[in-house]
Amino acid sequence: MISPILKTYAYLKKDSLLLYKRKKYLYLFILLPLIIATLFLFALNPKDYDIKVGICDFDQTDISTQAFQNLNGFSPIILENKNCLEKMQEQIKQSKIDIGLEIGEGFTQNLEELKQSKLVVYYDNTDIAFANLISWKIDQSLQPFKRQIIDNLNQELDTKINSVRSGVDLALEFSDFSKTLQNKIQETDDDLKSLEEMNTEFLTNPIWTDKQPIYDEDLKKDAGIIYIFPILAIFIILMLSSTSIIYDKNCGFITRVKASSSPIFYILAKLIFFTALTAIQFAIILILFMFYGTKYAIDPAAILHLILFIGIINTALGLIIGLIANNEGIAVLFSLMISFPLMLISGIFFPTQALPKTIQWISTILPLHYQIAATKQTLLFSQTFQTTWVYLAIILFATTYYLIRKN
Repeated sequence: MISPILKTYAYLKKDSLLLYKRKKYLYLFILLPLIIATLFLFALNPKDYDIKVGICDFDQTDISTQAFQNLNGFSPIILENKNCLEKMQEQIKQSKIDIGLEIGEGFTQNLEELKQSKLVVYYDNTDIAFANLISWKIDQSLQPFKRQIIDNLNQELDTKINSVRSGVDLALEFSDFSKTLQNKIQETDDDLKSLEEMNTEFLTNPIWTDKQPIYDEDLKKDAGIIYIFPILAIFIILMLSSTSIIYDKNCGFITRVKASSSPIFYILAKLIFFTALTAIQFAIILILFMFYGTKYAIDPAAILHLILFIGIINTALGLIIGLIANNEGIAVLFSLMISFPLMLISGIFFPTQALPKTIQWISTILPLHYQIAATKQTLLFSQTFQTTWVYLAIILFATTYYLIRKN
C-alpha cells in the first residue's frame, strides 16, 4: 500500500512536470510578475526621469535664476520673454515640455523685503496622473531653495537685531550729539519697521506656487474617457479576437478556409467584426460619460478614423496572439500580459514623465500610447491625427496572413 506521503509526492511531481512541459504557461508564470513588479518599483522609486520645464523669467535676477536651477528632478529650458507665456502653453500642448514655470517681476524684491514670492506653474490638466503629481512635486523640489532663504533670513535677523542694539547703545552714549543721534535713531527705526512689516507667512513658506491648468478645469473630468476607452479596448479586443481564431483553428475552420479560398477575406472579416465591437464599446462609454455631463467634440469622420485605428490594430494583434498560442487559456494570459503592463505605463495611474527614460521610450513606441493620444485629439480638441498607423496595420495584416499560411 502506497503511503500518503508518497502519493502527495507523486502528485507534486506530476504537476511540476506538467508545468515544465507547458512552456508557455511557465514563461508567463515567470515573466508576468517580473514585468509588473519592475514597473511598480520604477514608478515608486524613480531615479532616471527627466521632466522638462519651460521657464519664463520676468525677474531676470540671480535669485530668480537660482529658484529654477534648484528644482531637483527637473530640466529647465529658458524661453524668450517675448510672448513667453503663449509659447510656453503651446509647447505644453504639443508635449515639447512637460510643465511651465512663470517667475514674475518683483520676485527677488519680495524676498528681500521678507514678503512671500509667487511662482506660477502651468500644466496639462488632461494628463490625469501627471496633474496630480504636480500638486506636490514642485513644492518638494523647491525645499532646498526655501531652506536657503530661511537660513539667509536668520542671518539677516541677527544682523538687524545687532544693528538695533548698537543703535540704542550709541544713542545712550552720544545723546549730546544731536545730528549723530538723529541719523542713528532713523536707521534704528527703519530696521524696526522692517521687522514689524515682516509677513509671518514668509517664515513658514517664503515661496508659494500657484498651479494654473492650461485647459478649462472641466476638461479634467472629460479627460477620463481618453484613458478608459483605449485601455478597455486593447484588453477586450485582444482577448476576444485571439480566442476567436483559436476556436477556428481547433475546430478545423481555418484549414477549410485555406483549402477553399484565400485567407485574406477571412482576416478582413475578422477585422471588420471586431472593429464593429470596438465601435459598440466606444458608444457605450461615450454615452455613459455624456450622461454625467461631459462634453466632447463630436466629429463623425474623426471618430470613425479613431475607431478604425484602435479596432484594426488591436484585432490584428489579437489574431497574432491567437495564432501563436496553443489554447484559449494561453491567449487570455498573453492578452493580460500585454495589456496590463501597458495600462500601468499609460499615464492613468503613474505619470510617464516620472518614469525612467527607458520606460518612457518603450511606452511611446507601443500602440496604447498612440491610441490614448489619438482619442485625446479627437474627442477633446476635434483634431485629426496622423494616418501613419496604416503602415503598422499593413505589417500586422501581412504577419497574420503569413502565420495562417504557415499553420
